[in-house]
Amino acid sequence: MATRSDPEENPGISPCRALRQEEGRETEVAEELTTEHPLQIVVNGRAFSMTMRTPGAERYLVRGLLHAEGICSEGFLSYDQAEMEDGTLVNVRISDQARTAAPRTLASTSSCGICGRESTGRLFEGVYPVLKEQSVSATDLERIHRNAGQLQRTFQGTGGSHAASAATAGGEVLALFEDIGRHNAVDKVIGFLLENGLSGRADVLTVSGRVSFEIVQKCARAGIPILSAISAPSSLAVQTAGRWGITLAGFCREGRATFYSGFQRVRRSIPELPTG
Repeated sequence: MATRSDPEENPGISPCRALRQEEGRETEVAEELTTEHPLQIVVNGRAFSMTMRTPGAERYLVRGLLHAEGICSEGFLSYDQAEMEDGTLVNVRISDQARTAAPRTLASTSSCGICGRESTGRLFEGVYPVLKEQSVSATDLERIHRNAGQLQRTFQGTGGSHAASAATAGGEVLALFEDIGRHNAVDKVIGFLLENGLSGRADVLTVSGRVSFEIVQKCARAGIPILSAISAPSSLAVQTAGRWGITLAGFCREGRATFYSGFQRVRRSIPELPTG
């Protein structure tokens, strides 16, 4: 299971002095902020992308990102990382047989997984329905989110980070990562699964916020059959989850969940619920 457990050694947290105003009183306090820092990615000597992210697990982030983009599903031929004056620089070399890593034309941000794409035509390429059989209920998802939440060290210290995790349907958390960006956290989880040969064990991908199209795309490419979120999905997320055979659940909190697609995996007591 991958998570950072020592906040003092966690580069994802930055200390800060602040002024708290409460009930007419002001107090200087020591706060902890979620770190945000630029990351430049170069693939085979060619600039590929720049993203804002929370430091840590960059190798997994890059591995997961290239996998999600359909560029490379194999390991790196080489990986080099250096801290520069204005950010972190990662240089990777991948197989010549891998798909050409077309550079993103705009700097992407930590909040959007598709910024800088040259076209939307590639978004649906190379993504196939997830056929893995598994069943799940709202109670299962509540347990998984609770287990994952207990491992969110950065959020517990700052209240300002997103989290994603991969778990078995039985509730075992295989990986959890936090980041200033939702997509970065998901990429780190999937990269970790790939690097450690755990992809086949992952039944559920959880995210701490809402679900948009890009999160569903990453889930499908990783072959994870169930996607569960604390907040609501977008309309395109629901549409594409159905297209790719993903069981998508939103509002998974306080003992409830709303399922939007992949109803065949929902373990239920009311047989009249829709299927498909």
